[in-house]
Amino acid sequence: MSKRIVPFLIATVVFLLLVFVTHRPETDLFEIPQVDYTMLMQADGTANVAETFTMRFKKPFRYVTWALDMPEGVTIENVRYEVLQGPPLLGGVQEKRIGPNSVDLLFQFSRSMEEYVQIPPEGLTVQLRVNYSVKNLLMQGEDFTQLLIKYLGQAPVPIKKLDVKMIFPPEFGEPKVYHHPWGLQVSSSKDGRIVNFVFRNVPPNTFVEGRYVFDRLTLVQSVRRQDVSLSEIVDYEKRYMLKNVLVVTLAASYTLFVILFPFYLYRKFGRESSIVYDAEYEREVPYRDSPDVVNGVVKRLCSVPDEHGLNSVLLDAVREKKARFVIGQNGEIVALELLSNDAVITKLFDRFIQDGRLYFDAFKKAVQKESNARKFLENYRRWQQDVLRQIKEKNLMDERGNKIAKSFALIFAILTPIIALLLSSNLGPAFKVIVDYVRTLMFLCISAGIAVFLMRKDVFSRWTQEGLLYYLRWKNFERFLLDFSALSSHPPASVAIWDEYIVYATALGIAKVVAENFKELNPPSESSVASVVVVQPKVLDVAPAMVRTASQTISRSSSSSGGFKGGSAGSGAGGSRIGAG
Repeated sequence: MSKRIVPFLIATVVFLLLVFVTHRPETDLFEIPQVDYTMLMQADGTANVAETFTMRFKKPFRYVTWALDMPEGVTIENVRYEVLQGPPLLGGVQEKRIGPNSVDLLFQFSRSMEEYVQIPPEGLTVQLRVNYSVKNLLMQGEDFTQLLIKYLGQAPVPIKKLDVKMIFPPEFGEPKVYHHPWGLQVSSSKDGRIVNFVFRNVPPNTFVEGRYVFDRLTLVQSVRRQDVSLSEIVDYEKRYMLKNVLVVTLAASYTLFVILFPFYLYRKFGRESSIVYDAEYEREVPYRDSPDVVNGVVKRLCSVPDEHGLNSVLLDAVREKKARFVIGQNGEIVALELLSNDAVITKLFDRFIQDGRLYFDAFKKAVQKESNARKFLENYRRWQQDVLRQIKEKNLMDERGNKIAKSFALIFAILTPIIALLLSSNLGPAFKVIVDYVRTLMFLCISAGIAVFLMRKDVFSRWTQEGLLYYLRWKNFERFLLDFSALSSHPPASVAIWDEYIVYATALGIAKVVAENFKELNPPSESSVASVVVVQPKVLDVAPAMVRTASQTISRSSSSSGGFKGGSAGSGAGGSRIGAG
């Protein structure tokens, strides 16, 4: 798989996980295919309401709950209920009243709270209906009358269909209707006095309400009074809709900007210039640079060298007769003995060399002490920066685009969306649907930012002509070492070349595969490096183990220390809450 595709795959997985975690229902016990809400308003202001909710259970359950709370001054009367479909109510119905404006019902289908109703493999449908009448629902302002009513309070799972029928007496006139929250899928129709609204795919824990505004005073007895005018109501609804549209437009535009800007950066800074070079392989070492520089340029794309670069330095010292491997009693390599002064190795391991030897087991024990680990990692990072300076002096890559892209990803694709998520969470339940849209778009921005961060440096950077030739020649040399048929057709002609090959294979991060190829070709025994690596490939893990052990010591040390007049959106009366257990 191409390394350039991996960031997109990771970003896609991150996006799907974020969406799944934030949008999943609170329970998988049941689902709600449909809720039906019918209100018949009488001429005196009293309303008769029928609610029917259909639930499909997927796991054993005991009871279903239905609760309704109305504002102060509103009265709930004549509560009636029945089971239209489902098992018998073996435990009966428990009704709880807290004042005249609150009702809680618990429909117990099991004999006791310790028993459960078992569910067939295809699931079990339960359909309940609750009827009640309500007084004082209407609100009368200075020059109008309105009904602000919730059809649904909340449910812990999505509701696939919410079917609402509203019936008003003819003397009320034709109402202006506003629905909250903005952004729900809704269709409407009218049949005589019946106004029908169908809401689809209502998200979990989302209320649904309607504001019915009658532009003249309706003289009824069952009414509440408020000091608010019709123009204030209309202005509020306009501002509410405008705020939702603005938030969605800004979020969508910003997401589009975050996604498209990296493409612009790629076109401006990332497209390579063309050079004339068509060789299939490089059978000799292309350049005589030190292996840690080659590691930083080719494997790390003009960045600091890694552990493979450090390993190549150790092997190169042996190749140049500046050091030799020390074999222990069991025949394994136990140390590196310096035969002459090597500035790089001496600086890296100045505290760990004993009698001119770097014992690997002793080093591992020493860096388990925090001060030793910090000292080694300081030397390691200093060496990395020294090599990086050498690479920069070669002027092989123009990195402006990569720096801009990574800064853009951090600020605009990650930090800003996180701030937007925090701010949008304070918008309140009236903006629930819009917050879900914004959250999804911001997750898309964050995922795009992660993809940009994970992309190779050369996606947004451009090699110079010299740098591109340098890189391509080394990559073709790498292909030659990895291609056994090509390598066996042109085996190394001398011991020095065998050793040189394995040193640079280590720098390129392919030494273990090349060692397997070498094993088939039988390198000469007098080879000081290649034959050792073939016989004891564990030597390729020496430097990575050193860095890993020191880093783990530091990691362990760090972890052990320390209100609108007239009713704003969402303030509608009622709204039953449905649950089960």
